[in-house]
Amino acid sequence: MPALEFIRTTLLDTRSPACWWRHPVQATRVVLAAGENAVLGAAARTGLGEARECSVCGWRGLRFRAFLSADEVLRDCICPGCGSFDRHRQLVLGVRKELKAQPSRLPETMLGFSLSSAMRFLLEHEGLSRCYRTDFAAADRRFQPDFVTDLRGASLADGSVDWIFCSHVLEHIPELDICVDEIQRVLKPGGLAWIQVPFEPGLAHSKSIRIDPYRAHAHAWQFAPDFGNLLEREQWEVTEVIAGREISSSDLKRFGIDHRERYWVCRKGDA
Repeated sequence: MPALEFIRTTLLDTRSPACWWRHPVQATRVVLAAGENAVLGAAARTGLGEARECSVCGWRGLRFRAFLSADEVLRDCICPGCGSFDRHRQLVLGVRKELKAQPSRLPETMLGFSLSSAMRFLLEHEGLSRCYRTDFAAADRRFQPDFVTDLRGASLADGSVDWIFCSHVLEHIPELDICVDEIQRVLKPGGLAWIQVPFEPGLAHSKSIRIDPYRAHAHAWQFAPDFGNLLEREQWEVTEVIAGREISSSDLKRFGIDHRERYWVCRKGDA
């Protein structure tokens, strides 16, 4: 988003959670993080320090950039090389671990719902087949979908995909159960679904909420650590992978991954 448009919609819009005169604390956090990004960009040109490394594209530098939105600021988060978030960098490590464990069972067909460009880059540079990207609409240039479909009724044949990636999508859709059923339906027997959702800090149980059109994230769900229970299905093995338990503390720091970050691998039973 252009800088002037970001300022208008984030700091100057009275409906924004970071409106300068209505929510000065959040507005200050956004401005300070934007300044930090500018300083890091200037420092990168001097070649000072390589404390961080991106597991997706191999970028090295002093720190990752801050993610900025009206709702939140995530410091030391985004890779300036490929745009990956820490959740992408964690998922990449998991994909490589799976490929190493199952070298004779490479996916022939992969599908990503609103898949980031960082993940597509990684998958297609691991010697894997093409990962097709789909989205609810073609207007958002960030995702550049190969085709448009609705996850609540995907226009895909039963058992047609080896791997599915669904990262930070399900929290936007009220019909969660329908979406999970669709993911399971289109997976081949033995196929994998890699699923990520954001957590609401301090929440004990997941719950559906009213979508706020003035929030940048427009969430229909607030998820808690019980999210894995919502994925449970017959013929469906669900495994939760938490970064702090799977990745060494030194690698968490090097790749800029929050120890609380996690994903779920759902393996469909063989026929």
